[in-house]
Amino acid sequence: MPSASMQQTRQHRLEQLTTQLLWRLQQSSPHHSSSATNIILPSLPEALPELRAPQQPRRLLHGLEESQGALYEIGVSDDGTLVGLADDEMEESLNNLRAMAACLGCVVEVLRKEIVGDCEWLENDLVGRKERRVRRSGSLFVVEAFVKPYLQPDSPGAFAEPDSEAGERAQPSAAGNVPASPSTEQLRVTLTGPTMSGKSTLLGTLTTSTLDNGRGKSRLSMLKHRHEITSGVTSSVSQELIGFRDTNDGTLEVLNFAIENMASWIDVHVAAHGNRVVFISDSAGHPRYRRTTVRGLVGWDPHWTLLCIPADDMEDTAGKSGSTQTSQQNVGASVPDMDLSGAQLDLCLKLHLPLVIVITKLDLASRSGLKGSLSKVLDAVKAAGKQPVILKNPAVSEVAEAELRTVDSIAVEAAYHAALPLLNDPLASVPIVLTSAIQGGGIGNLQALLHELPIIGTRQDQRQSSGFTFHIEDNYQKAAEIDSLVVSGLLRSGQISVGDAGTLGPFSVHDIEDSEDSDDRSVRRPSAQLPTSRSFPGALRHGHPTLPHFQLPNQEWRRFKVKSIRNLRLPVHTLAADQVGTIAIVPEDSGERAGSTASFGRIRKGMVLTAVQPRATRSFDAQFAREDLEALAVGNHVVVYVCSVRASAKVVSARAPDSPDGSAGQSNGHGAFDSGELGVALGAMETDGQSEKVAGLITAPTLVVTFSFDASKEYVELGSQVLVMPGGGPGLFGGHGRGEKGFASLDGFVGKIVNVYP
Repeated sequence: MPSASMQQTRQHRLEQLTTQLLWRLQQSSPHHSSSATNIILPSLPEALPELRAPQQPRRLLHGLEESQGALYEIGVSDDGTLVGLADDEMEESLNNLRAMAACLGCVVEVLRKEIVGDCEWLENDLVGRKERRVRRSGSLFVVEAFVKPYLQPDSPGAFAEPDSEAGERAQPSAAGNVPASPSTEQLRVTLTGPTMSGKSTLLGTLTTSTLDNGRGKSRLSMLKHRHEITSGVTSSVSQELIGFRDTNDGTLEVLNFAIENMASWIDVHVAAHGNRVVFISDSAGHPRYRRTTVRGLVGWDPHWTLLCIPADDMEDTAGKSGSTQTSQQNVGASVPDMDLSGAQLDLCLKLHLPLVIVITKLDLASRSGLKGSLSKVLDAVKAAGKQPVILKNPAVSEVAEAELRTVDSIAVEAAYHAALPLLNDPLASVPIVLTSAIQGGGIGNLQALLHELPIIGTRQDQRQSSGFTFHIEDNYQKAAEIDSLVVSGLLRSGQISVGDAGTLGPFSVHDIEDSEDSDDRSVRRPSAQLPTSRSFPGALRHGHPTLPHFQLPNQEWRRFKVKSIRNLRLPVHTLAADQVGTIAIVPEDSGERAGSTASFGRIRKGMVLTAVQPRATRSFDAQFAREDLEALAVGNHVVVYVCSVRASAKVVSARAPDSPDGSAGQSNGHGAFDSGELGVALGAMETDGQSEKVAGLITAPTLVVTFSFDASKEYVELGSQVLVMPGGGPGLFGGHGRGEKGFASLDGFVGKIVNVYP
């Protein structure tokens, strides 16, 4: 039995070694996080005579999520001499290291174990009935041991069992023996609305608790491009994360970058553990960037959409700082002639999005102007069969910035009662919040509502799907020496873990132009045809398409392996259904990695990563309500939005749902087309110089319309909602003068995919 002083010395040495291990793990982390909230103190192992590692590592210490690990060489002296340890001594050293790693939430992987010599020793043993000293011999070993973070189920953001390597050394105990850690809710919302409605300013106030000065002070950190700062017009999607934490007195603590030492999304994750985080996407409002607008509404599939409408929308407030009318003068004279607020609201209602209306710039509007704006909104909401619910602001006219970091219990209770009916039917009512980013009025109500809004649940079959379907919304090229690519998007079904292999596609033989309004432009394939307008695909195409135009590139699928995963920038082992994340992928076949650079360059938005190879298509049927298609004609070029797919397509035919195929321009009634049939059919439809209206001769309440993609095959699923928007012609607004550029309106047709052709 060791003495008390010896036990204390051993415990002190163990604490020193554990602290040294923590320091080494932190040094290998690319991002040093030092949040002062919700810090997890390591539980140091007790210096028992025989130290053993626990079966389940503790919760990962905050700040080690991105650590690259620490390498230990056991049995090597300080000068590099390979001394070696006997087998029992080596096992004891590894147990000590495993115990230290487990208290930090890490596991130990033995990379190498080599014999460097032999050793002999004497030990007492019973020979017959007498105890004698016996000479023993054995080998001397040196070991390379790698300590790495263990993203276990009760770590924030992790949802799956550990990988096989970690599991072999740290087997999880029975579910009943491990206390279940509360999961963190993840709410996705998208800010949309007309240009100059204050979306980015509102997002800046929510994420920094900073009041605006009327000239965009709070939104500067939200903008990506210099031209956005100069003009004040957002042209790209920016995303931010905020969190909430309940307190014992009923108030709500807002977790954003206004809190000391909260410098990253990981800090927000840790501080909001067991509560809720809100993933907010800001989108463009100008019709010229409608693809960016629709991307936020359709591609990211938000749980809730926050439609921002300026309070001075119905009156002239020119001359006031932050005026909507004054700001719109910078984006074109034709824009104010459009009812941008009404067009945005109509688009959200057509898409059947759970909606919250945020009236912004409350400080600029007069009582009569606010009444006019509210009346327009209320009439539109009631006409759609929904019940508006207005959250009243407190009597205080101005709010200090410090007060934006907490939400009082009265606002939380009001938001709870407003959100309660939405649990059963999120489309039944529309909450309306009146805000001012300058005075701070209504910001607390909006924060409380974001905390109380129900999360539209994912279907059980999506979560329990044997495979996975990850829709790509963006891709990021890493350094040239790193043979991997990072893609971001939404996991629609199943779950995906590190080490899983999947099929990525569909690729096309040629690099095609990305339809997204952004500064990142792909290399166009050589073609003798007219160039395609990025804002209006199809607007510059020939009036009589010929056969070569419909020879689509061959589809191609390639196998990739998941290297790492992050859920809202938090490193995790597994991504669950209905979660947003970024995934680093590498080619599964090492023989293909030599040509991986070319493959990475062809990865684009709209692709999918699936467990099994699906079938891509170039034509599909979608069902629409007849009254919605009065402006659509057979032969028109349109832009199709399905999940993350944004592609130019052509209207091939239309028919009643119960009529035989081919009743309005389809080739032969058998569904699928070959290039010859498709070219002849479309050529015949346009020989007279006029297009046949889709709803012209059909009186059925619903219509089935066939579309064909122009550039490449795409992956679409049966039952998916499809948004079809004009690609040119009558859909253009403005730009009628010579040299004046037009832009597409937000008119669109919403339907459902009912058939997909091979």
